[in-house]
Amino acid sequence: MSDCEFIFRPKYHFSLNKGWINDPNGLVWFCGKYHLYFQCNPYSNNWDKMHWGHAVSDDLIHWEECKPVLVPDRIYEDYSKGGCFSGSVVVYEDKIYAFYTAVTLVNGEITQRQCMAYSFDGYNFIKYDKNPIIESIGIDFRDPKVIYHDGEWQMVVGGSDGSALDRDSHGRIYLFHSDDLYNWTYGGILYEAKDGEGTMFECPDIFELNGKWVITASPMNRTDFLPTIYMVGDINFKNCIFCHEYTDTLDFGPHYYASQVYKDKYNRYISIAWIGGWEWMPWIKDHGPSTEDGYRGIMSYPRLVYIEDGRLKLLPYNSGNDTRDKSDYPNKLRVSDRLKSNLFNELKEHVYINGIVSRSRSSTDLSISIFDMEGHRILITLDFLFGNIITDYTEADKYINNGPRIYKADIQDKSDIEFTVLKDGNVLELYLLDGKYDFTSMIYPKQNKIGISVKVKDAVVRYREINIEE
Repeated sequence: MSDCEFIFRPKYHFSLNKGWINDPNGLVWFCGKYHLYFQCNPYSNNWDKMHWGHAVSDDLIHWEECKPVLVPDRIYEDYSKGGCFSGSVVVYEDKIYAFYTAVTLVNGEITQRQCMAYSFDGYNFIKYDKNPIIESIGIDFRDPKVIYHDGEWQMVVGGSDGSALDRDSHGRIYLFHSDDLYNWTYGGILYEAKDGEGTMFECPDIFELNGKWVITASPMNRTDFLPTIYMVGDINFKNCIFCHEYTDTLDFGPHYYASQVYKDKYNRYISIAWIGGWEWMPWIKDHGPSTEDGYRGIMSYPRLVYIEDGRLKLLPYNSGNDTRDKSDYPNKLRVSDRLKSNLFNELKEHVYINGIVSRSRSSTDLSISIFDMEGHRILITLDFLFGNIITDYTEADKYINNGPRIYKADIQDKSDIEFTVLKDGNVLELYLLDGKYDFTSMIYPKQNKIGISVKVKDAVVRYREINIEE
C-alpha cells in the first residue's frame, strides 16, 4: 500500500481542497455566515510563504472553501518563509478587523511585526496603509489575539525572552491596549514561562468564563510535550498583572495545537484548533502521507467550552441551541474478568459514539484500544490507582508510533466514565469524563477502518451511535 492510500479526507473536519493549512486565525458570525480564517499555503502541501485562507459555514460543521483573504504582497511581509502569519479577527462597527503577524527580512534578519486589515463583507480585505501597527519585540514576536474588555481593546502577542529555538529561552505573552484598533500602546509582559514551560508561546488566546480569566497558548519545546496549555486566574489589565492560579491542558493528545476560542451565534464559547503541532512541522518530522496534488492540515471538530470547579471542559459541538440527552444509551455490554469487548462487530470508516462505563471499585484501570485491520493500535489507559492517563503509541501506524506518555489526572474516585469517540477520515478525537480530559490524534488506519475495544474489570458499558447530520 502506497503512502497516498493512507489519506482519507474527513467529512466533518475542514481541510483545503489542495494545500497546507495550520493555525486557525479567527472565527466570527458575520452577515449570516460563520467565517473561518486560517494560516495556509494554497499552492502546495508544504509549509511555505503564508497566506490567510477563508471558509464559510452555516453550522460550523459543513464548510465551503473560499479564496484566500490575505496574500503576502507588501514589502513588510515579503519573505519566502514568512508572509502573513497567524492572528485573530474582531467585528466592530459592521466591519471585520483582522490582526496578523507580517514576517519579512530587515537588514538580513527575520522580523515579525503586527499588522491590521479590515473588511466590509468578510471576503475582501484592505490592508491598513500605516502597517505595521506594532514594531517587533525580540526575535520571536507573533500571533496577536484581540478582545474588548474594560472599555478598551486588549491584544496579547506570543514571544520569547530569547530565541524559540534556544532551549534556555522562556516564552512570553505580551499585552497591548488600544482605543480605536489602529493605535496601540505597550502594556507589559502578562506572563513569562518558568523553566520547562516552553521557549515560545505560540498562538496565545485570552477569554473570560464565569468570572475567571483563561489564557491559552501552544508552547514550543515544553518538557512535558503538552501541545496546548491553559492557565486560569485573575487579570488586572491596567497594570498588566496576571494572578496565576494553575496550569493544565486543553488536550492530552499530541495533535491539538494553536487553539483559539470564539463565540457562536448563540453566544457559546467554541474552540477550534489545528490538528498538527510544532513537532510535526516539516523541518522536524514528516507531516504524514501526502501527494503533490493532495493536502496537509485539518481543523479540529469545533468544541463547546465550559468551566466547572475552575477546570475547563471541552465537548463536541452541536449546531442547535440545545444539549444532547445523555440518558438514552440503547447498546449495552458487560465487561468482566479483564476480557476485551469490542463496541461494534466490524471495523468502521466513520465512528461517532458516546456512552458511559460504570466500573466497580475493584477496577484499578480502564483501557480503550483503537485498532485497524493490520493490528496497529493506540492504547489509552486510565490508571485509577495512581491517577494517571497513559497514551501508548508503541503499536501505532508508522507515522505516529512514538511510544507512551503519562498525563496526571484527577480520576481516582471516578466510577462512571463518560466518553465520546469521533473518528472522521485521518482524525481521531476522544472525550473523557464529560469533556474534562480530551485526546486528539492523527491516525492512518488501513482501509480507513477502525475498531474500538474496552478492557476493564467488572464494568457495564452503555453507548449509542450519533448521526452528526441531526
